[in-house]
Amino acid sequence: MPPPLRKIAQDGTPYRRRAGVEAVLDALISLSRSELAERCKTLDPTDPAYLPSECLLHLVRTCRFDNSDRHFEVLYRTLRQRVLARTPIAVIGRGSDGEVLISQARINTTEAVMDRFQELLMLDRTAYEDRLDYFEINFDDAIAALRLTARKKAWKEENRSVPMTYDDETSELNVEIEEAAAAQNPLSEPKLDDLGYRLRLDAAIDALPEHQRRVVTLLRLGFPIDSKEAGVQTIVGTLGCAEKTVRNRRDKAYEAIRKALEEEES
Repeated sequence: MPPPLRKIAQDGTPYRRRAGVEAVLDALISLSRSELAERCKTLDPTDPAYLPSECLLHLVRTCRFDNSDRHFEVLYRTLRQRVLARTPIAVIGRGSDGEVLISQARINTTEAVMDRFQELLMLDRTAYEDRLDYFEINFDDAIAALRLTARKKAWKEENRSVPMTYDDETSELNVEIEEAAAAQNPLSEPKLDDLGYRLRLDAAIDALPEHQRRVVTLLRLGFPIDSKEAGVQTIVGTLGCAEKTVRNRRDKAYEAIRKALEEEES
């Protein structure tokens, strides 16, 4: 049984990993370092051997108790790829002359996310850093929060006024839209540990149109919408859709799910 998380919520209750994460961690205890290294090579989230990011982070954190820098490097390399896969792609297209167009704001966002995450990890290797506890509960949501904070700063540094829409030339999603989508995400609710809520959530997802349901299903499996890392499976690549299309489907799906859940509660 993995040690409990230490961070305490505002209501006085301790943070707790999801039951599924705890179950995987229990199964990993008996594996050797070489076996864990092999599991790190699995990139397909649908493969039973795939390590959930929450579990991978836990393994990285526990490395502070042993003296194997090599083991830490293997685990951390995979974890770093997971974080990078959840940051924006710097290339936004090509100009009329064929030149590759790069978004400096996206580069700055990625660097800020990585710097902050690495800072938390280094602090945790010295003494327990409870700010990492939520990452063991919902890794994607925690990285999304870092990304939004970094992106706000990146846009401010460029002194750009970003409307509540996509940029017609770059299709870059602005900060406010991502914040709104994250706030409306029913897949990252604290209620996910409640069986009744999960059953209602599953029913609401099943009722979605197929094109929206496929996006939500892949999100639940941990697929990033898009990635600049080679070999990373993404929703864009799996469905053959543009990033903007995937995000639109996601937002409509979240809206429909929340409406269905609210109707059941009323």
